[in-house]
Order: sequence, then structure tokens, then C-alpha cells
Amino acid sequence: MSPSKITVFAPGLIGGSVALACSHFFPQAKLAIWTRRPESLPRIRTALPKAEVGTDPGLARSSDLVVLATPPTALPDLVRSILPHLSPSSMVTDVSSVKESVEENIAPLLKDKARWIGSHPMAGSEDSGLSAARAGLFQNAPVILTPTASTSAATLKDATSFWIALGARVISMSPQIHDDQVARISHLPHFLAAALVLAAGKGPLPLAGPGYRDTTRVAAGPARLWAEILLQNRRGVLSAIREFRSATDNLFAALENGDAQSLEKILDEAAGIRRTLPPLS
Repeated sequence: MSPSKITVFAPGLIGGSVALACSHFFPQAKLAIWTRRPESLPRIRTALPKAEVGTDPGLARSSDLVVLATPPTALPDLVRSILPHLSPSSMVTDVSSVKESVEENIAPLLKDKARWIGSHPMAGSEDSGLSAARAGLFQNAPVILTPTASTSAATLKDATSFWIALGARVISMSPQIHDDQVARISHLPHFLAAALVLAAGKGPLPLAGPGYRDTTRVAAGPARLWAEILLQNRRGVLSAIREFRSATDNLFAALENGDAQSLEKILDEAAGIRRTLPPLS
């Protein structure tokens, strides 16, 4: 895909990184950045001096590609505001970490109005906002595309080539499978990181080393956004928590019974699975 104009809606960590990456990897394309907060305009212009920046949804006009980077619950109203400015050839995608609810809410709005496909870059940090964004965020990062039966082959191909151009590794799956799998490797870990922080409390923090810091890093993320994500994927997260409870029950029983053999076997199995993780770069 070689877009002549790209519009990014909401330049936070992910949206801002998309904008920075587009300015680097698609230097020939016009770049437009929308924000809902007028007070953020000077900061965006400083970070992306060549981009057209504003608060008018009409920035999407004549865009080949529109990237929606607002929280999931804000997407329907945002899409309604840009509908008059889209064409059937425009490709629209999002960066939400939940996909079933987004698909249900957004696909009907864009039917026959634009080409739609869901995206989820598995990249980011506990930091938020444009100040945390960087052009290389997607280098070798997985980006999940969630085509459905109504997604054309051309749209899937164009979305794939766009994310590959930004350095990502692209994986495709249905919105339902996405939410089930991401619940286990992203949403559940955030839930548990918050629980670990609360269980430890403030008292031992001066003693905290890399183990505590690595395990709980994501708990420092934006609470409002993560509450929304957990609620949007409630079914998948609750299923993952049930499996987690089963695993902790087995560990608890081995520890309570002083069963060194069972405890070592469980820990060894976990260590073996963890070592199969592919390197990020």
C-alpha cells in the first residue's frame, strides 16, 4: 500500500507512534493528525511539524488510510463524525486491544462507506501520551489483523502491507479468537499485575528488585483505559481468570502439602513454556 494521505485520530502512545512511523516510512504521503483537545495542538505540531493538525473531523477528507486510535467506547461517535468525509475506497482501521465489540459497533457504520478492518498492534508500554510515542515502536512487534467474512482480499492485503511497512509482523485471526487469546497474554497479566501490587502494598517497595519491577510493570498503565479494556473483553478475561485460579490452586496444594516433587514439576513446566517465547528482536 502506498497511501497519498494518512489521517491519524488521537495521537497518544499508539496513535502518535503510528503518525511518527508514517512520517518516516511514508515520507511522500500527506499526514493529518486529529485531536479532540485544542490545548494539545502545539505539542503535536512540534512533534510532527510537517503534518496537518487540527480538531476538525474533516481532516479525514481525501484520506486513503484512516487510523483510529481512541479508546474503544469513543470509536462509534468518532466514526459517525468522519463518515461524511470518507469514500468507499478509503481504508479505515483501529488499534484497539479488544476486537469483538469494536467489530460489532464499527463495521455496520462503515458498510458501503469505506473499507474497514480491525488492527491491534501488540506494542506499547506503561507510559501514555504523545511524549511516549516513537517511530520504531512497531519494529518486529506483532500486529493482529481481524478480518471477517465481509473483508475483501484487497483490504486485508493493503492493511498487511501497511503494518509491514512500519516494521511489524502481521498475524490474522477472527475477532473472537483474538479476544480469547489476548485475554490470556495481555489482559490477564494486567489484571494480575494490579493484584500483585495491591497484595504487596507499599511497605516492601524499598526492597523491590527487577523481579517485582518486571512482573508488575504494566500495572502503572492508565487506569481508565485498562478498566475499559477489561470490561470490553469481560468474557475472555473471566475465562482466563478461571484458568489462572486452577493453576494457582495446584501450586497452593503442592506448597501447603510440602510436596516438593509436585511443586518442582509445576514450576519446571511453567519454565519450559516461558522459554519457548520468541525473541522480540
